[in-house]
Amino acid sequence: MSASVIYGVAASLLIAKVRVKAVLHFSPSTPLKGLIFSLMALGAIYFTRTTLSYAGYDILHHFLKEDYYLRIATTSLPLYCISFTSIQSVYHRKMLIRRVLVSFVILFPLIVVGAVLLNQQFTIGMVLSHFLNTFCLICILSGIMLFFVLNKKLKLHKELHPKEVRSFRYLMGFHPVISLLVYLSVSFGISLPARLFFAGIMPVHMLFINAIVMKDTALVYGAKWVEETRIPDSAAWVALEEAHRNVNQIYLDIYNRIREFMVKEEGYRSSSITRGEVAARIGTNITYVSRALNEFAGVNFKQFINAYRVKHAQEYFRQHPDARLIELCNESGFRSLTALNLAFRINIGMTPGEWCRMQLREDQTDGTI
Repeated sequence: MSASVIYGVAASLLIAKVRVKAVLHFSPSTPLKGLIFSLMALGAIYFTRTTLSYAGYDILHHFLKEDYYLRIATTSLPLYCISFTSIQSVYHRKMLIRRVLVSFVILFPLIVVGAVLLNQQFTIGMVLSHFLNTFCLICILSGIMLFFVLNKKLKLHKELHPKEVRSFRYLMGFHPVISLLVYLSVSFGISLPARLFFAGIMPVHMLFINAIVMKDTALVYGAKWVEETRIPDSAAWVALEEAHRNVNQIYLDIYNRIREFMVKEEGYRSSSITRGEVAARIGTNITYVSRALNEFAGVNFKQFINAYRVKHAQEYFRQHPDARLIELCNESGFRSLTALNLAFRINIGMTPGEWCRMQLREDQTDGTI
């Protein structure tokens, strides 16, 4: 009963925060929405258990192990929702979803077939039991995969946020391991570790809520859990936009000229290109160049140039699949292989070697179809 109340109150607090911020013309981010829905799901599960118990139904007694499997899986939802939606790379999100679904599709039938051969019977209850068993195991597996994906990206932020990165690594690594141990104990008929796990995880969830509701801050290394965006159709926002319309138009014009210069003259291919050179070529100064890139691209000059270089390196490799990394480096304007490697990690989420191998596999697959 206490768990359903705690998770229900937590979701209500976050919804209340969203409504309060809406008065100031802010809307919640996707990670925050994911956190709210995951807490509501947890509250609904515990409320259903409480209702069944008070109503005198004996269903939980007959499906005790399945009940533990379901709660082990759903207890991970808040952390996994936030972590997954904090991954900015669309490719990595799709890759994770694809791997999780493939793992479930392969593992579930194997477990059911194995149980049928072992018990020499097939019932709906058995299928439901093994479905929840597989669901729990796949959730734990997805947590492990999520940890490895985020751990790669954490390396880029360790110097900027060492304490946050260290804490996040501990949490993301500790949670799947504990979940796996609890899952194994339940599988062998030992329920005490599961009860301790359910009781101990609630304070962790409350830390999330406290940080978001009370501190109103970003918690993850680089991704922003509570990053909020202004609602564009509010009266105050329209008035503010009108006041800055002329200034923004100037920066937009400069930004478009920068992009045109990059596309037509491929200035990014020069490893020594500077803000001053670009500013002189488009007829402005370095301050306006920096401000325009920050306003309309959300990046600094170096990040903007490297994004074009990475895109050029990708296109070059598609046309020359035998090209070596040093050739991609020289053709795209990078000063060194280290700079090429770092730019690929930031923009693509993987090293240039990993991306090239993936591209070759895709080309081979397309060629066999």
